[in-house]
Amino acid sequence: MSRLLILLSAVLLFSLGSSAQAVVITVDPGAQIGAVSGGVYNFSGQGAVVAPGTGPAAGSFSANGVSYSGGGIIANTSAVNLYAMPAGYSGNYMAVLGGQQETLTFGGRTMGSFGLYWGSIDSYNNVQFLLNGKVVETVSGSSLSAPIAASGNQSASNSNAYVTFNFGIPSFDEVILASPDNSFEFTNVAAAVPEPATWALMILGFLGLGFMSYARSHRNAALRVV
Repeated sequence: MSRLLILLSAVLLFSLGSSAQAVVITVDPGAQIGAVSGGVYNFSGQGAVVAPGTGPAAGSFSANGVSYSGGGIIANTSAVNLYAMPAGYSGNYMAVLGGQQETLTFGGRTMGSFGLYWGSIDSYNNVQFLLNGKVVETVSGSSLSAPIAASGNQSASNSNAYVTFNFGIPSFDEVILASPDNSFEFTNVAAAVPEPATWALMILGFLGLGFMSYARSHRNAALRVV
């Protein structure tokens, strides 16, 4: 029995360690709210710059368990060739201008899913996930598949979408949103750890894999004895 427990633990640890390679990206063209559990944050509590202003940056603040810091600005209107209100949206949003980045952390928690309403998606906008300071996944606008078109179109539904990144199990503790050119616009941010039911299903799967490996090794040993 002890060998079985060791094997199951190894399977579980391997799956935890490699979970970041299995991120599932869900895009919902034209939608402003996604399926990530928990509330969304729309920057309504922050002061907005007056267009076409490019500063000051929003600074460091926390909301809904997420801490924000970096060069992102809060806007509630559009500025030609600088930033644009996400299509169909009305209110505050964050714009990460060219050469800037915004870092999101989660109060020491490790998360499993992340979502945001991504406006006028550009191919060069980047979302980077880190765990303990190491990059585990990078997604750019060009990584999103059809029907998304990362054209930067400010009004088309297929370039304004709610995008959800689901790792399945806790896999990241930091998200960096960056853009080498103007701009990365987003709002309605949500992040969550997996639901208990999801954990239970995954653990059962790991146990099943471990048991199958254990049984197979014993069967092979019996054949060798014969």
